[in-house]
Amino acid sequence: MSESLQVDNLQVSTIAREKVEDLCRLNGEPNWLKDKRLSAWESYLQCPMPTVKDEDWRATLVGKLDLGKLCPAAPLKEGKSASTPALLTAALKDLAKPGAIYVEDYASGQMSVAVEAELSTAKVVVSPFAQAVESHKAVLEKLFAEKRGIQDKFTLMNEALAGGGLFVHVPKNTRVEAPVVMMLNLPEKATTAAKDPSGLAVFPRVIINVEENASINFVSIVASEKTAEATETVLAASVVEFHIAAGAKVSVAEVTNLGPEVFFVNRVRAYVARDAVIDFSTAGLGGKQTKSDIETILMDRGAHAAVKGVVFGGGAERYAYNTIAEHAAPDTTSNINFRVALKDKSASIYQGIVKVDKVAQRTDAYQSNKNLLLGKEAKADSIPKLEILADDVKCSHGATVSPVDKEQLFYLTCRGLTAPEAEELIVTGFFQQVLDTIPIQGVVNFLAALTSDKLHKS
Repeated sequence: MSESLQVDNLQVSTIAREKVEDLCRLNGEPNWLKDKRLSAWESYLQCPMPTVKDEDWRATLVGKLDLGKLCPAAPLKEGKSASTPALLTAALKDLAKPGAIYVEDYASGQMSVAVEAELSTAKVVVSPFAQAVESHKAVLEKLFAEKRGIQDKFTLMNEALAGGGLFVHVPKNTRVEAPVVMMLNLPEKATTAAKDPSGLAVFPRVIINVEENASINFVSIVASEKTAEATETVLAASVVEFHIAAGAKVSVAEVTNLGPEVFFVNRVRAYVARDAVIDFSTAGLGGKQTKSDIETILMDRGAHAAVKGVVFGGGAERYAYNTIAEHAAPDTTSNINFRVALKDKSASIYQGIVKVDKVAQRTDAYQSNKNLLLGKEAKADSIPKLEILADDVKCSHGATVSPVDKEQLFYLTCRGLTAPEAEELIVTGFFQQVLDTIPIQGVVNFLAALTSDKLHKS
């Protein structure tokens, strides 16, 4: 169901407030969370819908997204789906044996979580978000109070309507090598029971809380079947938070492989304490529109953030990545490295911002974005920025946009490779410098296989 709002003398359709109240009732949520949801909803109503005139949304398809035609997904039922999502099966062939697997399958309406004894013995919590609200109330209330970073229409929508997601808690001095794997599987068609809406909206909320001197490897896979039959929009508006205490380390691999009608908005925020590290890798391999903001807040001395991305676009896919590295304390470091390859009529825009607060002396920050165009109609933009208030810093950035080297293609084809084989070798080599730095075992092979598959199918 949708409702109309009067905004600047225009009737604007959006998801109705009653959906928030229904969600609280169906989940049996406590009053403190209901109050937060309704507060976020009121802020959401007052917050303008972004347009391509906004700097962060330029060159996106946000103007084609009609929120009034979207119906929030019903809460998932606990229980395994009849079949494992294909991309999860492929990932598990390459990854080390997971310590936990959490699956939200909106195609079947099922949710499941399996935790190995090793993690349970170490008192590591891997819990569906809806269940963690009661069992870990004190921790979540404290974390919810930390409001910083991007607060826009989609973030507020997630805060109000989050119906799925995961809570992970790692106790201090606990080192977890076996990866925690999360799979979000979207339907290939947004068929709903509602009469008016013609699309589906899902709002996963993920919170990873890692205490002092602990560590964890986290793998997130967001996928849907790619089919030419899909005609209805699916919106996935995700919020992911990492709270990383002093001396802790978190390694993350995020993979999105989405169908032609999926609009994916992803907000990643990491709070990194003294001498703590986040190593975050993301791969964008499909979707109508991917809009991802990756924000790292280096809060104390010795904090370090490594953010890496590979994007491979084809068809009419659109990608918009925005990295924000905020240095809020002295002696912090960050390194950002994004590689984008585009073919057909696909397009990408990368915006990278390094913010250095006045107190953040001796900051060392670097960001790089390189774009490879495989077709004449592909388009890439790169907008690196530095906002520096301190005077004792080492900050630099680099950006390139270039077509495939014809001499390289000629050299490879002269040595017996077909044109597609030569193109695959060039793209693989272009991504390899980033892929080789991913610390989670098996992710490189998994991504290499996905990239090769996309090249051969397109």
